[in-house]
Amino acid sequence: MTEKDKKLKTNQMMKVEIPKFGIIEIGHKTEMGNVAQIIEMGNQRRELKGLRTLKQDEILRRQELWQFIIARNTLHFNSTVTVELINNQSNGLFRNNELLEFMTESENKLVLMSNFTELENYVNPYNSVDYSQLMKKFPHLIKSKRGRYGGTWAELYILLKIASMLDKDLEVAIYDVFIKSQILQYRDDGGESFKKLNIVIEKYIPSPTGNSQGRFIQIAKMLRQKLEITSTKGYNEIEHNSNIQKQRDRIEQNLIFALQSKFITSYEKLKDVIESIDIYKY
Repeated sequence: MTEKDKKLKTNQMMKVEIPKFGIIEIGHKTEMGNVAQIIEMGNQRRELKGLRTLKQDEILRRQELWQFIIARNTLHFNSTVTVELINNQSNGLFRNNELLEFMTESENKLVLMSNFTELENYVNPYNSVDYSQLMKKFPHLIKSKRGRYGGTWAELYILLKIASMLDKDLEVAIYDVFIKSQILQYRDDGGESFKKLNIVIEKYIPSPTGNSQGRFIQIAKMLRQKLEITSTKGYNEIEHNSNIQKQRDRIEQNLIFALQSKFITSYEKLKDVIESIDIYKY
């Protein structure tokens, strides 16, 4: 990765609003979110309904959750698995294959099935899962970490599963935000378009100093102001909604086209065009 790529990196943390429930932090590319935030949302609704609240440890000890995670892991590998990959243990990809069963479909392809019997090795005499060691087998799906974004983090499928164990209203609300509204896809599209926009700016209206980084920052700030998201300290840290993300991507794509078509031939003209853009109100 070049220094330019690092500066334009957009795989950062989003703050996504789940209407009537609250905010969840989630990586827009990893699609991993904060488990504690989902549990807090669900417990708030359970309290309103007069139901007992559930602790994170209690949820993570449930066999139902880990059966789901094992099945999710199987699906993850099924998309690319081949006999060659299975046999090549040196790549480490299938180092946890005790959780998978192999069914040969043809000479070069396999179908994987979940091996739920392996889960029994992690179930204690109280019929709950000792999950601390089991979690280490699925770092791509669920993990605990320290630091600024410490805690337990899980990918979107698992967050939805946990939500379903807490409150059905929360489960439906999360489906609506991430699936119907496609917020991660629009965020991803907008991030990629912004990187392309910066490359086009540098190519067609290069800075006389030879360093366009200041221009990139100023354009990002102008776009935030235009979209009325100026409360954020960084381009990716905001309570996004899908309409804002769609408009952001639309604006950036139009600016790229205008620069490439030489409708915009100077940096001052670029700023004037951004100032004149109409934003749809939803």
